Formats: sequence, structure tokens, C-alpha cells
Amino acid sequence: MTTTVQSADASQEYVFDSSWDKETERLITNEAIWDPGTFERFEKLGVSEGWHVLEVGAGSGAAARRLAQLVGPTGRAVAADLKTVRLLEDQKKGTLDVWEIDIREDELPENSFDLVHARMLVQHLPGRQAVIDKFVRALRPGGLLFLEDTDSSTLFRSASGEDFLQDVRAAGYGLMREAGHDPRGGHVDLELALASGLEDVTAEGRVVMVRGGSEQARHYQLWLEFMAPQIVAAGLVTQERITEAITEMGDPSHNWLSQVQISTVGRKPRTA
Repeated sequence: MTTTVQSADASQEYVFDSSWDKETERLITNEAIWDPGTFERFEKLGVSEGWHVLEVGAGSGAAARRLAQLVGPTGRAVAADLKTVRLLEDQKKGTLDVWEIDIREDELPENSFDLVHARMLVQHLPGRQAVIDKFVRALRPGGLLFLEDTDSSTLFRSASGEDFLQDVRAAGYGLMREAGHDPRGGHVDLELALASGLEDVTAEGRVVMVRGGSEQARHYQLWLEFMAPQIVAAGLVTQERITEAITEMGDPSHNWLSQVQISTVGRKPRTA
């Protein structure tokens, strides 16, 4: 079975085999939730013609493509990820420079970028301060570090009831925490940015109201489908309840809050 999904960038379509590439669908539906706010912040930060920009953890590439549009032909947009198969077409077209790297281990060129951006990446990594310091070294003097990570405490808050989907949220995020995910990652980013020596550090959050049955809601269904075997095996929630929760996420009569996406921005000092 093959499925065609249009990304948040309406010019980009992906055809994928559902037997292996649910991850592509997950990435695209995640972009549907967060891209509008991220793109708005790129513009507020002044990303423009001629900038050199780096997107770390580029995923299926929507944020990197938007950066490439903003910096134009006189700029440079680099998309870096552990797996770059979803970015190969952009590389062929020359839209993006694509780097296949492991940011935990690989170094970045120093003093090279006007902006380094990473979304929903740092909160999953060990050794986070070392990663942030690596990002800062990659910035030119005066360059901007823009981090986005989430606080999951608001997820599934709904007028449907105080307990709406809270059982599956607690089960899934509990297991994710055990695997190294920090559910307060956006808060930690601020502390890491301050410790890295950046100036003018700010942080603010945004949430999205998700409607059941939407492309955004599909992202949470995919998350729960992925987590379900671990949740059930741990005895936290039954498979029957998982199936019921996925159905509830697909019901347009339900509306709920996303996580809080916390945007942290800091500037590298212009002089040592």
C-alpha cells in the first residue's frame, strides 16, 4: 500500500510505502502542527538574503526549505540529520546542502553560520550542554541560536474533560522519559543557552489547539500507535484502551491542546 501526503510546504509531496515509512508521515504531521509558528519566528529574527543557516535534525526538511527560501541564492541553507534519505531530492536540486551527521559525535565548522536552528531535538539527547556549546561554536560572532523544545504538561487538555486522554499521555511520556526524553526540554534549553555564554537570551512558548481527525491529530495517533506495544507490554494501559484513544483522536468533536513549544533564542557575542 502506498500513500501520498502533502507536506506543510505545499510544493512538496511525498509518496511512501506504509510498510516502513510511518516515520515520514509522523514527521510531516509534526510539521503541520509546528511549522507556522516556526516560520513566523524565522521572519521575526530577520533571516534574510545572504544569511548562512543550519537546520539540525532537519527531518523531512520543511523548516530547512523555508530557510532556503529566506536566504535566497546569495545565502546558504544546510540541512543536517542522522538520516538524510528524505532530503536527497533537495540535495539533487541544489535547494539545500545536506549533511548526514550525528550531532552527538560529529563536529560542526566553527564561526560559519548566522543562524543555527533545532526543533524537538535537544530534549531527546544526552550530553545536552556539549551539544549546545557545539552549536554556539558554529555561529559567527553575532549569530543566533534558535532552539525549540516542548513542555508536555498541557498535552490533551480539553473541554471534553479533565481526564481526556490523560491515561495514555502519562503512560507514553513516562516510558519516553525512561528512554531519555526530557518532558520539560524547553525549560532546560533556556538554562543551557544561558550557561553557554550567549547574550540577549529569551524564551517564550506557544500552543496549538488540535481538532480531532485533522492532519495535526494524525500526528498524535501515530505517536500512540508507535508507543502502544511498549505501553501494553509494561501493563500501563490495555490494547483496548489504546484503540479507543486513537478513535477519540480521530473524532472531530474533540479539540485539545498540544504541548507547549518553547522557543529559546540567544546571540553569540560579537567580540570575545
